[in-house]
Amino acid sequence: MPRLFAALPLPDEVVDEIAAWHAGASLALSAADWREVRRENWHLTLAFYGEVAGSEADDLAEALEGCASEAAPVRLRLAAPGVFPSLARPRVFWLGVEEVGNEEPRGGRALAALARCCRRAGRATLRKRSAKDTPFRAHVTLARNRGFPVPMPASAFAGMPAVPDIAWWAEEVVLFRSELRPEGARYRALERFPLKGPVKTDKES
Repeated sequence: MPRLFAALPLPDEVVDEIAAWHAGASLALSAADWREVRRENWHLTLAFYGEVAGSEADDLAEALEGCASEAAPVRLRLAAPGVFPSLARPRVFWLGVEEVGNEEPRGGRALAALARCCRRAGRATLRKRSAKDTPFRAHVTLARNRGFPVPMPASAFAGMPAVPDIAWWAEEVVLFRSELRPEGARYRALERFPLKGPVKTDKES
């Protein structure tokens, strides 16, 4: 049974910027302890649904279309890196993403609201198989620990390059299928849902 998740894809120019940054940042990670995520698999996960049957996938897609029809395109930018779940047990190395405008009193809420809607879509259509209820933190996963995590000092981040100053518009939600293979996971886009809500500010490059 396929494993599905909803995500925002990354523009090619953003992927290129992340790749250039990661080439330097990864020097702080032991190659023996970490496995790189292929750049073609980089994305911003909104909700993970696990294994989904064919009929339920259709219902899920319809619910996601509803989320996208009410959400406006959102302006995003790269942010500080981090690890999950903690520096004491680092299993995932990631680069943060934040919404442009999050420094304003009412800014930075559209991305979180879209993620909540995508998670509710899973709970409503998949019954017991729903999106995880862990707190949403927008990020792009770049590497995963190979085995038993070794504590990571906070000073490791200080030696990493400056995060690229790049922003972009996220304009669609994609329902992906994750296919597990011996060489690693492969992600295939099943359906795409344009964000159709009204944009409250002019798009700026």
